[in-house]
Amino acid sequence: MSTIVKSVGRGAINHEADVKIIQRLLNLAVEAINLNEDGKIGPATISAIDYFQYHYVGVKPDGRIDPNGASLILLNKKAENPQCASDRVDLPSLGNASKLQDNDFTQASTKLGCEVAAIRAVTEIESKGDGFLVSKRPKILFEAHIFSRLTYHCFDKSYPDISSKAWNKKLYKGNEDEYPRLIKAMAIDRNAALQSASWGMFQIMGFNYRASGYSAVERFVEDMFKSESEHLSAFVEYIKTNKLTSTLKDKNWAAFAAAFNGPDYAQNAYDTKMAAVYKKFAGLK
Repeated sequence: MSTIVKSVGRGAINHEADVKIIQRLLNLAVEAINLNEDGKIGPATISAIDYFQYHYVGVKPDGRIDPNGASLILLNKKAENPQCASDRVDLPSLGNASKLQDNDFTQASTKLGCEVAAIRAVTEIESKGDGFLVSKRPKILFEAHIFSRLTYHCFDKSYPDISSKAWNKKLYKGNEDEYPRLIKAMAIDRNAALQSASWGMFQIMGFNYRASGYSAVERFVEDMFKSESEHLSAFVEYIKTNKLTSTLKDKNWAAFAAAFNGPDYAQNAYDTKMAAVYKKFAGLK
């Protein structure tokens, strides 16, 4: 068992020899971590400690490893029996990718207490036609900045194409090409990867699985592979959880778009587009 003399990490003493020991143990314990074992404390080493504490120790990270502390004990154990196999990269079996039916819209409008035309308007603008790719896999967009945040920025340097501290539009590949990015991230941290993609017709982020009515992100993703009806059901639960039903009842498109699409919604004219499409479905001029 490797020992250190003084604490290593955030706000610690950080003797060079101690830092080298922790860097070596982290590299051995977690396959995807690839620290430079130079004995110098820095953001990369602290991020790796944060990640290890959260993912393996199961505590709120403080970025610090103390002599004889729980983090060091478990780190030694993991280094002795390293994570040789990557996280699973299998995805749910393909569903029938069936389209929404009139009854789906009726049920959704009843649950939300709004007009069918309002649900159809949101669906048309948000989904751009459908929720599935040609492969019958749900549409996704993998967000590298979310993966970075969920993994404490531990993999920003070693995997910059899928882990980035700042949002970077250039990292997107689009459509089917988003899946290799997702799978690469799943091999590092399956749970964080699934939460870092937006899914289906309404592009609900995986980390919003609870708000969408699921107890685990795995269950959420399974349903995203089944049908557009499941996409709509998750959307309805998300709207209810976030108390956005009144914006649809009142056709307050600006308020809805601000909450659902973010404060920059006007740049893509989400509100005016939904207002126009609503009139079409409601039979208004």
